[in-house]
Parts: sequence; structure tokens; C-alpha cells
Amino acid sequence: MSILTSPRGKVEVVHCRRTESQDIYCIKNLMRKFTQKLFGRLNIIYLLEKANLAVTLCNDKEEIMAHATFVDYPNWNVAEQDNWVSVFRELDHEIPCTPLNTLFMHLFVAVDEFSIGCCKEIIRSVFKAVPELHFIFLIVPSYMSLGL
Repeated sequence: MSILTSPRGKVEVVHCRRTESQDIYCIKNLMRKFTQKLFGRLNIIYLLEKANLAVTLCNDKEEIMAHATFVDYPNWNVAEQDNWVSVFRELDHEIPCTPLNTLFMHLFVAVDEFSIGCCKEIIRSVFKAVPELHFIFLIVPSYMSLGL
């Protein structure tokens, strides 16, 4: 359990768990126009079936605050699913990423007011849950701004 505080001072106690199929409706409700621009048009059911790891962040009332889906290949067709390592090596040969120690974030949605805190908590939980994981990449189109 962790405590998140929004920029307006609102406090939520949250915990991370694996995503369940009954979460899909709430995940869809957290999606915004920005989500589609950032991650592309997604079939959430298909994405959850293919995911290596899907994590949901809930508050103490079991309301879904955030969700992230991780897959072992890049999104946006930046490389073939089975050939992404060579593409990444061309970009930076010093990053020791492999299919065994790397995941790619294919979706992240959150309650707007808590989005940054939720993202930090999900990333922290994923690295704790999967000790052999060294890298999480977020691939976005070059014309997109994350607004940070």
C-alpha cells in the first residue's frame, strides 16, 4: 500500500494488483483522446490477452485509479516483434536490453488528477514484482509531447 497526493492535496491510499478481465470497463472509461494519440487505437481485450504483464492500481475502496499493460516487444511497429533487439542496438549499442530483461509499455491510463503518482507507483511495483526486469520502454510518435 502506498499513499498518493494529487497536486490539489487530495490523498488516496492505493495498492497494485494484476489486471482482471472485469477491469476492462473501468480501463476503457479512463481512456481519453490523448491516450489514443499516444498509444494508437487499441483493442483492450486483445492487448490484455497478449500482455506479459498487466497491472491495475486501486484505491482503498477498490476503485480503479490506473492501469498499465506491458508487452515484450515495441509498439507503433518500430521493429519486427522478434527483431527489435537489433534495431535498439543500432540506436545505442551500450544498452544491454534483451527480450528477457525488457518490457514495453503499450498502454497507460489513470485518473487525471493522480496520473503522475499512479505511473510512478505502477513502475515501482512492476520492478519489484519482476526482479529480472531492467528496462521499461515507452515508445511514442515523435510528434507527441508527454506534457511533462
